[in-house]
Amino acid sequence: MANKEKKMEQQNNSFNNLEDLIKSNLQALTHIDLQLKNCTLSKEQVAQLNTCLVQCQKLESLVLNLNKENISDDQINQLFLEYPYFKSFVETGNNMSNDQIYDQILFFRSIFYEGYEACQEPRLNEIENKSNILLEETMGNLINLNSLDLILDGNSIGDEGAVQICTVLRRCKTLTSLNLQLWKNKMGNTGMQSIAEGISSCVKLTSLILNAGQNLFGKEGAFYISTALSSCRNLTHLDICLSNNQIGEEGASIFCRVIGSCKLLINLKCMLCNNQIGDEGANSFGIAISSCKLLTHLKFNLRENKIGDKGALNFGLSLSKCHQLTSLDIGIELNQIGNDGASAIGRAIGNCKFLTNLQFQIYRNKIGDKGAQNIGLGLRNCTQLINLKFIIGKNQIGNDGASTIGTALENCKFLNYLNFDIWKNQIGDRGAQNIGLGLSNCTQLTNLQFYISENQIGDDGASTIGTALGNCKFLTNLNFQIWKNQIGDRGAQNIGLGLSNCTQLTNLGFGISSNQIGDDGASTIGTALGNCKFLTNLDFNIQKNQIGDRGASNIGLGLSNCTQLTNLEFGIGQNQIGDDGASTIGTALGNCKFLTNLNFQIWKNQIGDRGAQNIGLGLSNCTQLTNLKFGIRQIYLIYNF
Repeated sequence: MANKEKKMEQQNNSFNNLEDLIKSNLQALTHIDLQLKNCTLSKEQVAQLNTCLVQCQKLESLVLNLNKENISDDQINQLFLEYPYFKSFVETGNNMSNDQIYDQILFFRSIFYEGYEACQEPRLNEIENKSNILLEETMGNLINLNSLDLILDGNSIGDEGAVQICTVLRRCKTLTSLNLQLWKNKMGNTGMQSIAEGISSCVKLTSLILNAGQNLFGKEGAFYISTALSSCRNLTHLDICLSNNQIGEEGASIFCRVIGSCKLLINLKCMLCNNQIGDEGANSFGIAISSCKLLTHLKFNLRENKIGDKGALNFGLSLSKCHQLTSLDIGIELNQIGNDGASAIGRAIGNCKFLTNLQFQIYRNKIGDKGAQNIGLGLRNCTQLINLKFIIGKNQIGNDGASTIGTALENCKFLNYLNFDIWKNQIGDRGAQNIGLGLSNCTQLTNLQFYISENQIGDDGASTIGTALGNCKFLTNLNFQIWKNQIGDRGAQNIGLGLSNCTQLTNLGFGISSNQIGDDGASTIGTALGNCKFLTNLDFNIQKNQIGDRGASNIGLGLSNCTQLTNLEFGIGQNQIGDDGASTIGTALGNCKFLTNLNFQIWKNQIGDRGAQNIGLGLSNCTQLTNLKFGIRQIYLIYNF
């Protein structure tokens, strides 16, 4: 057994520097994972790498990561702490660099927080990028590879570097799996022509991943990629990103038509965000997927284009032919789709009766009740769902549309994960009640993200939603956002009663600010908080209500039971809290001895010296803090330890 393990270790190795690779048993290696992130190779190192690879005569699989990354893991973690809501939107897959994640966060911040630009903040730890990565010299002898991953994000290789990649790929005629990560590399149409020529040489490919997002090419570049795809007749897995370029309507249409010729595709992911694509491009994509009769997994994103009802209507008609799908991820947000287009897509979803995973993002369009009703009618047929992400916020949906969507939720009885986001519409009590009734059937949930803020929901709607929450007894993760509605004490009390049943929670986001909640509602919510004894992460925001000392004291008593917390965001500002309430909250804070991150906002209340002293005494017990934001007046202080 020991010899077998040793042999496996020799054959499959990961290396974080060139020196360790040089010392390894090169002749025995069948797989190399070489992580040289943020490393610019000298000519001497290139020669050393080439010498190593020449000796790897048994090599079948190579991962070479020369990614240039300016953003650290800590920076990403801090941004997600500051904007936890964005986790529902930001893609963080295996091929996603920190810089790509960072750009996504800035984009969504500009969408959801007015006044921010998409690239407002300066980059830290900026690294000089050099286009000459010398791939041809280092990889010239690797002609027997079956699998190749080239991770070159952010290298600014330009058209010249693309020629080198082409030369390498032309020699790799035995490849069946190719992963090219070329995000943000300043490649124009000529560069994409070289990349396409290289891919065209790999006629045995069954799996192709190409990320060419955020470069400088237009419709000609899209045409070249389409010619490459036409050579790859054996593809079963295609993952391609051309987002944030300038391919336009014509480029999208040409590219999509060729996808339809890949008849063996089982898994397709296609990202075409922010490319000035209109109705014709959406129609072409629909025709393409309807030709792929073997598809079981489909993900596409046409976010931030110019698609209206006509394009969405034709796309929906084509999607309705994809009966065999088990996983579907639709991203068509930030377009100009109204009721007709939404209705067609809704009917198409209704034909996908074998779905176990559905992600549907159509927020920030022009959808009213009719479109939402037809989406709900389609969703009602998806009875096998285990995971559902449903984001339809910032449209013009009222009670009728919300009610039909709520009825659809009743049929989703097998859900483990639900992300339900219908914020900033025109939903009142009736719509909210029907959503609550639907949610009450989802009793198997372990992870619930529920966003219904900025509507017109009062006590009746909130109460039904609260009752539904009480049925979700297996939840370990809950993000519940119902702020900026018209909820008073009765609604808040019923939400609190529901929350009190969720005793297995380890992560809780609870936002009910900007309502009309007084001491009674706050007290019940506080009692519920006391039942959540396993919490390690809590984001609690009940700011801008009518809470006095009694309500604040009961919130404090509840918080005092949450002794396992490591991350706490606590916002109770803009209420009517005095010394008694502040003192109890301070005592609770003293019980949270494992906190490393604390954002504590209690400004604009009626707190005097005694309350502030007790908050200070509690804070003095939080000796493990590394990050502290503390707001007790109109301004707040930030400490980094």
